[in-house]
Amino acid sequence: MRVTVKDVTKRFGATIALENVSLDVGDGELVALVGPSGCGKTTLLRLIAGFETPDAGDILFDGRSVLGVPPERRGVGIVFQNYALFPHMTVFQNVAYGLKFRQTSPDFVWTVRLRRPRAGEDVRSRRSLVRELLELVGLSGLENRMPAELSAGQQQRVALARALAPSPQVLLLDEPLSALDAKLRERLRLEIKKIQRTLKITTVYVTHDQEEALAVADRVAVMSVSHLEQIGTPQEVYNTPATEFVARFIGRGNLLPGELLGVDATRVLVRPERIRLNQSANYTLSGKIIAKEFAGDAVWLHVDVSGTALIVKAPSPDQALHEGDAVHLGIDRSDLYILPSDRRSPPTP
Repeated sequence: MRVTVKDVTKRFGATIALENVSLDVGDGELVALVGPSGCGKTTLLRLIAGFETPDAGDILFDGRSVLGVPPERRGVGIVFQNYALFPHMTVFQNVAYGLKFRQTSPDFVWTVRLRRPRAGEDVRSRRSLVRELLELVGLSGLENRMPAELSAGQQQRVALARALAPSPQVLLLDEPLSALDAKLRERLRLEIKKIQRTLKITTVYVTHDQEEALAVADRVAVMSVSHLEQIGTPQEVYNTPATEFVARFIGRGNLLPGELLGVDATRVLVRPERIRLNQSANYTLSGKIIAKEFAGDAVWLHVDVSGTALIVKAPSPDQALHEGDAVHLGIDRSDLYILPSDRRSPPTP
């Protein structure tokens, strides 16, 4: 299923949540919407789901408008931030509940990717399907548990299985991992990506965590307030940001004035891992360490260079360096990226 957002604008009173936003999600693709709180990414997800109606523009599934089609008839599966499990139902019952929404709009024909019981099939087939889904999300053997007896990570998997039960052609994930600790988020985002690849289901994944977006997505859509700044592969938005906003929001980056390096440009981006500590290169800058952060396999150094603060990612053995130490920073010409000057520059997050 291909999802197209075409020139969409959405207002809430005097507030413009989205302004002339366009986005195309290919069949079987996972696109992550990432941006700071309040930028409009959840509003965009709700428009695709049908919970909101755009003031202008259109939402299309496989080239056909779904404006006016209610959420339960769009063939979408949704995992909310708080999971929204029924506390009085077992794991099995929560997932089976999703089968009640296996209806589709008569105006659309959906292709079912997994085997699904047809109307009138016996209870045994439905039980088999629920067990199949629980196995897919790694919850086999927990069918009779209540939500309160599950960990947060297990509850998230139940919510995912329930969203997949109606065999949706589009999966919408709204900050699905935000309530989990860092280690669990890392593990589950890989599992979500694996399940999405297995089912080849078109997915829109909303997150404020840029590291999470880079890890799970085929393409990343970076949003600022009400606007889509850039969409591209994780490598593209990291290495070749289209605006200053993207350069600052995605990963750690150093934005240098061109005159500091003698480069004919207003703004130049160099990533912390591309700066060589006390090594020769095309450009050499002298500075002083003003702060350091130990990160296990690396040390993040904050270096003052003529009043400009730079971040340098140094190998862990360099942790012997101390605040106040003088250092030389080497930067190769090939590691510089000149930011486009013909794009608007939204507020820094």
